[in-house]
Amino acid sequence: MNSLVDRREPLPNPDYYARALALWPRLGCPRPSRVRRDPRRVATLISRRTNLSYQTILELLGAPADPTESSALDH
Repeated sequence: MNSLVDRREPLPNPDYYARALALWPRLGCPRPSRVRRDPRRVATLISRRTNLSYQTILELLGAPADPTESSALDH
């Protein structure tokens, strides 16, 4: 059974901050534009407010655990 979800390509630069807001609605950041596309910064911000591990937060956000897996994470 084929679905449209299976055929879609992943977004090149997902908005990890928007994903974080969906999971943690009370998450507030004075400058979300500074962390929006960087899952490591988003995970660091969230790890200060929850008892989840950094790796678990990255997995919940759908981010690669290894920065070399995505060219979007190169800075």
